[in-house]
Amino acid sequence: MVSVSTALFLFFFLEVFNTLGAEEKESAESRNESAIEDAIAKWDLSQIEEYATRNNPLYLAEKQNVNAARGDLITASLYRNPMLVFQEQFVPAGGSPTTNIFGSQVSSGGAPEIAPGFTQDIDINGIVSQRVRVSKHAFQVQIANFSDFDRLFRLRLRQNYWSYLYIKELLDFQKEFYENYKDLLELNRFRAEKGDISPLELDRLELERVRIEKDYRDAEILRAQIAKNIRVLIGVPPQSKILDLKGRLDFFSTAELKIDLEEFDIEDRADLAALKSRMMQSQLNIELKRRENKSYLNLGGEVRKKGNESYFGIFATIPLRIFDRGQGEILKAEELHKKSVLEVEAKRREILAEVNAAKRELKSREELLLSYRATKLLDKNKSVKEKSTLAFIRGASNLVTFLEADRNYFNLLKGYYELIYLYYNAIESYRASVGRLGTNIAEDSTIK
Repeated sequence: MVSVSTALFLFFFLEVFNTLGAEEKESAESRNESAIEDAIAKWDLSQIEEYATRNNPLYLAEKQNVNAARGDLITASLYRNPMLVFQEQFVPAGGSPTTNIFGSQVSSGGAPEIAPGFTQDIDINGIVSQRVRVSKHAFQVQIANFSDFDRLFRLRLRQNYWSYLYIKELLDFQKEFYENYKDLLELNRFRAEKGDISPLELDRLELERVRIEKDYRDAEILRAQIAKNIRVLIGVPPQSKILDLKGRLDFFSTAELKIDLEEFDIEDRADLAALKSRMMQSQLNIELKRRENKSYLNLGGEVRKKGNESYFGIFATIPLRIFDRGQGEILKAEELHKKSVLEVEAKRREILAEVNAAKRELKSREELLLSYRATKLLDKNKSVKEKSTLAFIRGASNLVTFLEADRNYFNLLKGYYELIYLYYNAIESYRASVGRLGTNIAEDSTIK
C-alpha cells in the first residue's frame, strides 16, 4: 500500500513536471512569434501583404463566406426527392367479428387492403435550371464582395505601412535633434556659468529642448499605436519589443513608378462587379418567380392488394393556378430589379467621383514634391541650419536667430516626410479606387 508521504511526493513531482512542460511550450511559442517578427523586418511591402492575407484570422473568416455560398449553389441544383407511400385499410378496430356465407369469421370490412405507392415531382417548367442560373449569380456576388473586402483590407494595411515609415523617419531625425539639443544645452550652461551668455538665453534653449523632447515622445506613442494596428492586420500577437519594418520614405514620381493616371477601367472595381452580378441575379429572378408559379407535375403509382386480388394504378396531379398566380412575388422581383439597375448606375458615378478626387490629390502632392526636388529646398535649408548652428557656437549670432533657423529646418523636414507619406497614401488610394489594389479571388485555386 502506498504511504501518504509517497503519494504527496508523486503529486508534487507531477505538478512540477506539468508546470515545466507548460513553461517550455509557452517559451517555444514566444520564440516562434519572435522569429516571425524578425522575418517581417526583412520583408518588403508585398511580402508583408502576402503573409497577412494567409495569416489574418478576420481575413480568413471572411474568405469562408465564399465557400459557404457554394452550398447555396449546390442546394439550388438539387431535384426534389421522391416519396414512398404505404396504406393499409380494413384493419379491425374492435367489436365482434361477423360470419360470412361460408361460415368463416371475418372483420366487418372484409380482408385487409395493402397499398404501397410511389410519387415523384416532375419539373416540366424548368424551375430547377432557372434557379441554378439565379444561384450562380448569387455566388458571383459573394465572390465579388470578398474581392472588395480584400481591396479595402490591403488598402488599410498599406496605409498603416506608410504611416509607420513616416513615424520611423520622424523619430530618427527627432532623436538626432533631441540629442544635439542636450549637448548644446550642456555647452551653453558652461558658457552661462562663465558669463558669455545671459541666463535668459539658456532658459530659451531649455524650453526648446523640452518642446523637442515632447514631440519625440509623442512620436514614440504614435509609433506604438500604428505598430498595434499593423500587428492586428498581419495577424501576429503583440510583443514587448519594437516592431521594425523594412523601407524608407524616398520620393519617386508616378512616371518613375510607371503609374499611368489616365489608363483605368472602373469596371474592374469589385464592389461594382458585385452590384452588376446582383442586377443579373434580380433579372433572372423575375423569370424564376414566373416559372415557380407554374408548379411541378406530380406523377405516382400504387399497387393495391386485398385478399387474393391485386390491382395496379397510376395518377397525376398538378395545382390549378386560378387565384394565386404569384402576382405579388413577380411584382416584387420586377421592382427589385429596377432598384438594382439604379444601384449600379449610382455606384458608377460614385466610383468616377472617387477616382477623380484621388487623381487630383495625387497630382497635387506629386507637383509639390517635384518642386522640392527641382529647387533642392531640403538641401538649401539644411545648409542654412548648419551655418546657423556653427555661427551660434562660435558666438557670431544670437540664440534667437539660431533657434529660428533650427525650428524652420525641423518643421521643413517634418513637413517634407509627411508630404511623402501622404503622397504614397494617395497612390494607394488611387490604385484602390480604380480596382488595381487586391487580388482576383475568382482566380484563387482554393476557391475554384
